[in-house]
Amino acid sequence: MKKFVYTLSLLCFFVTSSFAQDANAAESQELTKREKRQLKKETKKKEKELKRAKKNQPTIKIGEVPIQEEGDPPGISVDAKLNLSDEPNENKKNPVKIQRGMSLSYGLISLIDLSSGSLAFSSGGWTQNRAGTFFASSAQSWDIFYNQYRLAKSSFWLRTGASIEWSVLDFGSSNYISTFDQSSESGVGVTVTQDASIDRRRSRLVTSYFEIPLELIFNGSRDGDRGLTVGIGGYLGLRTQTARKMRFDDPTGAGPVNEVRYNSFYQNPFIYGLSVRLGYGDIFVKGKVALIPMFQQDLINPVPYQAASVTLGIDLL
Repeated sequence: MKKFVYTLSLLCFFVTSSFAQDANAAESQELTKREKRQLKKETKKKEKELKRAKKNQPTIKIGEVPIQEEGDPPGISVDAKLNLSDEPNENKKNPVKIQRGMSLSYGLISLIDLSSGSLAFSSGGWTQNRAGTFFASSAQSWDIFYNQYRLAKSSFWLRTGASIEWSVLDFGSSNYISTFDQSSESGVGVTVTQDASIDRRRSRLVTSYFEIPLELIFNGSRDGDRGLTVGIGGYLGLRTQTARKMRFDDPTGAGPVNEVRYNSFYQNPFIYGLSVRLGYGDIFVKGKVALIPMFQQDLINPVPYQAASVTLGIDLL
């Protein structure tokens, strides 16, 4: 019996010792893992501090080869680098490649005779019999949208889009534009009729065009819409509507009369010409001159004048 108790005691001792050793091994392994994590954190922290110190250290980047100066103690080098490459600074924002928006402009329009070789504005009658006089007029333009594309990495842009232009020719209080049909031999034509019997408050010819402009723009800013802007180009348009608008007092005393007559007035259905632009920021001045007469030339009284306008505008959006 005593031998059995003694044997059982030895067995319990060995089992207890084995469990204790396993627990100590697991605890030491856990401590090792914690130490590794802590060491990893400290290493990362030191690496970050070294990177910050390296960034804040004043260096002259002239190249990628470090230059060791004489007299420096061993292990210490002067971090002076020459960088002659054309690579841009990483912190510098990339230049804008496309500009989109819309614009509005308003100005003056007149008729000039390019066929005579003179750019003088018309100041007298515009028909063969000098029936009427040409007065001050206005021009309005609305660029429904425009897209401006940077050419490669240069300061030049290509601008195009779609626009609507209204040209208003004002004939004064005693004149109005009209068409006539004399005979099959004489043909048809358009003329300015003088009639002082009625005092007209308004006598205008309003023409609207749908145009597609194309301009080469120079602008040195990153966005393409700051600083000085210079542009040159052309445009192609389609006449969409022509109307004669008159306002006068009824001779019988019935009150003011607004008369609107829609007619082509023998105008050319298409228009094309040249344009120039000068601006600063979003404000610009634009000049346009048509290379085709406003009215058809196969009439009995041809009107050889082209439309020329100067407008002041603003780019929106």
